[in-house]
Amino acid sequence: MKNPTRFYTSLVGIFLLLQGVSTLLFRLIPSLNEAFPQLLAITQMVPIHSTLHIVTGLIALWILFKGGEVGALWFTIGFAIFYTGLALYGFITHSATIFHLQPFDHPFHLLIGVLGMIALGIHFYNKRKIS
Repeated sequence: MKNPTRFYTSLVGIFLLLQGVSTLLFRLIPSLNEAFPQLLAITQMVPIHSTLHIVTGLIALWILFKGGEVGALWFTIGFAIFYTGLALYGFITHSATIFHLQPFDHPFHLLIGVLGMIALGIHFYNKRKIS
């Protein structure tokens, strides 16, 4: 993989933006939720959580296009640490926080955090090989 941190940044950015926009629209437009109630029933997303995903997704995509390799590296570092920490916090405290996190959110956050750590490991391994 040529640039794992750019791949991770794009993957996270696209996923969070799509997920945040869809769940926020389903919250704000009742007819969407009535047509496909499974989305909110499964995710149990609240507007503040959806908005956080939208903002984070937009930041990731902005960094992807404007921040170059260094921006993607720093995004991956910060996001992987944050999501791993959020998962551990959720597993330990069982706190829903202001984002109304559900028990199924914690394994997902851990997965996203660990994937970021893997991307960082590959990035630094590739840099070491080149040097």
